[in-house]
Amino acid sequence: MIPHMGDSLLQGLLFEDVQYLDLTTSVLGIGDLEGAASVFFREDGVVACSEEAARIYELAGGRVDYFLRSGEEASTNQLVLETHGRASSLHLAWRTAQTLLAYCSGVATYTRRMVKKARRLNPQVVVATTRQTPPGARAFYLKAVIAGGGVVHRQSLSDSILVFDNHRVFLGGPGMRATVEKAPASSGGRSIGVEVESLEEALKAVEAGAYYIQFDKTPPGILAEYVEKVKSMSNRVVVGVGGGITLENIEEYAFVGVDVIVTSAPYRAKPIDVTTKMEKTTPAT
Repeated sequence: MIPHMGDSLLQGLLFEDVQYLDLTTSVLGIGDLEGAASVFFREDGVVACSEEAARIYELAGGRVDYFLRSGEEASTNQLVLETHGRASSLHLAWRTAQTLLAYCSGVATYTRRMVKKARRLNPQVVVATTRQTPPGARAFYLKAVIAGGGVVHRQSLSDSILVFDNHRVFLGGPGMRATVEKAPASSGGRSIGVEVESLEEALKAVEAGAYYIQFDKTPPGILAEYVEKVKSMSNRVVVGVGGGITLENIEEYAFVGVDVIVTSAPYRAKPIDVTTKMEKTTPAT
């Protein structure tokens, strides 16, 4: 299920752009005139956060008549959203809605392309994105990833236990077994994942009871051997890999048989080219 954002979050976006009034529309004296705004993609892409873009128009006073839903694919020059209302309402929402749609659809499009490339070689692999979204944009970018067919690896620090080397340096030097055994007992029985940089660390973590092993920046050439050996120890362990994985090299990682490919690359995707065209309309009688 693709999530929806609350009005308070969207109102914050509107306020960021509008502040107190739209000075241009006010000075021109066109605010009470009726009009329509039509939003188009100028290139092929996957739609994301169109529900939020539509709601932004509604919060500004517009009436939304049509929009493509998140996850749908749109082609060049295809209508994505259409709304009617007073010119003041349309101009209040215009840039905020368009920019949100452009950035989130760029993330969704890149994610969809990564998923398609990876699953051509490994049909069961999961493409998961990190929590390294731009500050303030996490809710929207995570929705965009889901719209593109990816999953969220970690929404925040609160939803899973994933031990990095930067955690272990503060533990006073305990071995891998002590590290892995400490977390479930201290968290009420939650399972634990460990990021590792070598096969030796991975095998020790599996032996200690880790449910998830994530190799960091491991070259695909040796990763296949690592995955095979980890899986031979336990057919229940989930094996992931992260670090520098993009659309250009994802096939190399999918081919080695990992379960999860962890990436932040979609967050740096180019926004989809989106345009909004307005026209004056005759008020309904």
